Amino acid sequence: MSANVYPEITVSRRSPIIWLAPIQAAAAFTVLAVIAGGQMLRSWILAALFFLMAFPLMVSLEAGLVAMIMFEPFRGLTRRLQYLIVDYSQFDPIHVLTPLVALMALARLLQRHRFHIINATPLAGAVTILAGIFFVQIFNPLQGGMMIGLSGAMLMLVPVSWFYFGQVVNLRLIQIVLRLIVGIGIVTSLYGVYQLIYGYPDFERYWLEHLEFYVSIGVGHVKRPVATFSNAEEWGRYIGMGALIAFGFGVGAKQWLSRAGWLLCTAGLSSVLLFTGQRTAIFGLLLGFATLIVLGAKNLRGAAVRVALLLVPVLLITVLAKPPSEDEMWSKEDTETVGTLLSHTQRGTLQPTGEDSLYVRFEIWQELVTTVIPYRPLGSGLGAGSLSALKFSSGAEETAIDNFILVLAVACGIPGALLFVWILGRATLFAFRQTRRAMQSTSAMPASAEATTARIIAALMPIFILNNIFGLTFSLYAVAPIGWLLIGWVSAQEGRNQEQEQTADAGVTGQ
Repeated sequence: MSANVYPEITVSRRSPIIWLAPIQAAAAFTVLAVIAGGQMLRSWILAALFFLMAFPLMVSLEAGLVAMIMFEPFRGLTRRLQYLIVDYSQFDPIHVLTPLVALMALARLLQRHRFHIINATPLAGAVTILAGIFFVQIFNPLQGGMMIGLSGAMLMLVPVSWFYFGQVVNLRLIQIVLRLIVGIGIVTSLYGVYQLIYGYPDFERYWLEHLEFYVSIGVGHVKRPVATFSNAEEWGRYIGMGALIAFGFGVGAKQWLSRAGWLLCTAGLSSVLLFTGQRTAIFGLLLGFATLIVLGAKNLRGAAVRVALLLVPVLLITVLAKPPSEDEMWSKEDTETVGTLLSHTQRGTLQPTGEDSLYVRFEIWQELVTTVIPYRPLGSGLGAGSLSALKFSSGAEETAIDNFILVLAVACGIPGALLFVWILGRATLFAFRQTRRAMQSTSAMPASAEATTARIIAALMPIFILNNIFGLTFSLYAVAPIGWLLIGWVSAQEGRNQEQEQTADAGVTGQ
């Protein structure tokens, strides 16, 4: 028998209560923050929101992206709710939460793929150059200060990072994002309808009283509803996307019950869009509907027939429908919000060239193209020409530019604006090409998931083009990341298709 004696190894065991320490600390700090109120409570709430968006990144990049997408439509309401505990201020720390999480996600992406992602797909090189121009323009002294440049970066540079996310995600995530837009659009619109019928709650009235540089929120004697978003334009663009996406899924659905559900969502979101007073969003949605229908044709003859059929109701409405007069809108009381906004929408939609605001817009554009942009062809700074300059520069003009392409021309110069137009145009061409390829490859089953998704994305691209000409779509918190994400996905798909074609050609040559 061996006389060796082995000492017993004891493993220290920690009480499970120790693992509850972070939760206990969070609960204690929450109580203290609630008691203290004011800035401490707001700081704790913002920290909690940041954690809720950043923590999913520990699970996966996709989870972090979904968390940010779900938060952005509620950023405006969250900001207004904080005025229950703090005073109004132009600079609000809530606007840095999503950019910080997006930069963390980009860092994780770079850690995984290194710098290969900056030129991994057909559009990646051009987008990287555009992002470089944006970054350099942050430090342009002509804009009036570093704060203006940093604020412009949060509006325009940070959303570009979503292009790189779009290059690496899969089809399943894209479909989840598209469905989320529909669902969130419906949920947020319920609050918008509440504002439309019952008016703004007290905390939002306080926000309206201190609001600056948002003249367009007024229509006649009433205020536009903004739902949970930061402004009415963002709400209109978002539910416009949602209505088109729901229509695309409805057209591609295989089961009648599913199709009916999607088309019901389309009808609901389209109806709400009429009461936002966003005429450009309405024209964009109509353009998206037409594009999606035409892309469903099997050949050019079928596409021509569909275009002709779509033009018939347009011509009938143009000839027969009579828009209400401007006096009718101004004659309504400040309690007639629904009637005022509907009259405003009807007039702008049925007679777009009869609006004085259209010609004022053209005059501003003419001055920019003939005077401002040629004077500084290389740009005045990333924040110049945007709301950032109005907020942080005492010498800025009071009239904001409502054309994102011209904003880029002012901020980044003519090269930056032309490069953005080229990227958007190429992405649209790629999206159309991918739709035709997906539908032809699944001719026996045209409602496949890939074909339906490609068709929806292709129909969204003309909306992005129109809304960037008559609006600031790619600087809206909840919309710009979606646009860049889809452009990244389209670019990645085009790269995969090119590789497949090269492989097929090499195989034929080898034979």
